[in-house]
Amino acid sequence: MSEIEEIERESMPVDALFVGGGPACLAGAIHLMDLIEKHNQGVEDGTIQGDALEEPMIALIEKGSEVGSHAISGAVLDPIALDELIPDWRERDDFPLERWVERESFVFLTETRGFPAPLMPPEFQDHGKPIISIGKFQKWLAEIAEEKGVMIFPGFAGVDLLYDDEGKVAGVRTGDKGVGADGQPKDNFEPGMLLESPVTVIGEGPRGHLARILMNRYGLQDGRNEMAYEMGCKEVLEFPEGTIQDGFVYLTAGFPLGETFGGAFIYSMGGDRACIGLLAVLDAKDPAQDVHYLLQKLKMHPYIRDILGKGKVIKYGAKSVTVGGWGCMPKLYAPGAMIVGDSASFLNAARIKGIHLSMKSGMLAAEAAFEVMKSGDNSEEAMALFKQLIDASWVRTEMEPTKNFHAHMAKYGVVGGAVRFGLDKVFGPGETARTKPDYTHMERLSHVHPANRMPARDDVPYDGHYLVDKLTDVYLSGTKHDEHQPCHLKIDDTEICATRCAEEYGNPCERFCPAQVYNMVPNEDTGRKEMQVDFSNCVHCKTCDIRDPYNIIRWVPPEGGDGPEYGIL
Repeated sequence: MSEIEEIERESMPVDALFVGGGPACLAGAIHLMDLIEKHNQGVEDGTIQGDALEEPMIALIEKGSEVGSHAISGAVLDPIALDELIPDWRERDDFPLERWVERESFVFLTETRGFPAPLMPPEFQDHGKPIISIGKFQKWLAEIAEEKGVMIFPGFAGVDLLYDDEGKVAGVRTGDKGVGADGQPKDNFEPGMLLESPVTVIGEGPRGHLARILMNRYGLQDGRNEMAYEMGCKEVLEFPEGTIQDGFVYLTAGFPLGETFGGAFIYSMGGDRACIGLLAVLDAKDPAQDVHYLLQKLKMHPYIRDILGKGKVIKYGAKSVTVGGWGCMPKLYAPGAMIVGDSASFLNAARIKGIHLSMKSGMLAAEAAFEVMKSGDNSEEAMALFKQLIDASWVRTEMEPTKNFHAHMAKYGVVGGAVRFGLDKVFGPGETARTKPDYTHMERLSHVHPANRMPARDDVPYDGHYLVDKLTDVYLSGTKHDEHQPCHLKIDDTEICATRCAEEYGNPCERFCPAQVYNMVPNEDTGRKEMQVDFSNCVHCKTCDIRDPYNIIRWVPPEGGDGPEYGIL
């Protein structure tokens, strides 16, 4: 047993624990406090029978240095869940509104021209909805949660689940701080805590660490489609005063993605700012796919440069997105635990929207947690209430008809997939289409590029202002990690990187990573190129964990508080 394993850890019992400071868990924590307050008031005035829930301890942990620091999204918010959670949000002076959507356009791009659609497709119509910064929005929700009594612990990463004697989830162990690269405690060592709870709500975002542990232990993905993902890169640009339009939304398809499914968005923001983002599927065949490079190519397009060309990039981020939706959703519960938000595929890929679905999933998980707090029953049968609530809500009404959207795009391509989805809308989606994990779709380099070489990427005239190279964008992400800690990107066998992967796929991690974490560097003694993992660059997008063709890379949480500082993204 190692020195760290022998350390006695402090325990903290709570009544309910939320893991992740995203919209799902924050909305869930707020809703749970509202339910408790309403219940206690009813007990006091005699309209509800039973005992009051005195001094409830509701906790939420967030791996970022603060709530919102790891948050990245578009985002144009569908307010349906927010209307339920905070009905007066439109009247509140503190709501973090960037702009209201006043003008919107869907544009198909060829290599040199843009063709606006005469009408906005119904799935994308957002006129009158709020444009938000998801980071600011989450901070706002966190302030409301704390006002209601939720204990929020930023800088604490959940690294393992706790279990009781009956095999039920009993809470979370948070990560140690001050561990050296050799795995031994340093002088500033702080052991993680044992947060003990009868109900744990896991909402870590896409490819969540604890969500994977839970799904593997209880077989929550067994017999179901693996989750499907896209990856997006986003930049915020700042403009000279008065040189950028206000209240606009552009969505684009076509260039620079070709037959790869995905698209781009450009949104107006407050303070003479706008943002641009590009999303592409992670089941793409081409091992050379590099979304960051494609984002720069997109900005070079005459139609896009005409909109954004006077801007300067001031912030950058990247993130994977769960896009399989209802067709890739795992079993949502286990004894003592539930999975919510992006961790459980709550996103409508046909609309490119998920914040409202994540929020509602967290709110319904809160209702199930509330019943656990009243009854003391956290068995699997009791936790099944969560799925029953989902099925009876507008979440299922919205998501189920689109359950095969991503599968159609993967199987039939952009045009064929759109036709199949159109038929689904007319005749219904039928059975859930079967899909394969994203990484299995990548083809060998020689099949896609006959020269069996990675294509050159030397056609972007980077200027550090409007067109920004990958390392400069990493700097703009604000990411930081203590470099004297164990690497949080685990590769099962780096010999595969130097041999099979180099020969068969051309080391695609050097391209698909949006933060230049993976680099094949010549060995000083042998001259052979070998893997060097610059984990301090990592922006926690999880792309490597999803897209690596050998499925041998695992992302695990680094020291709590490390990672990007997105803030306004």
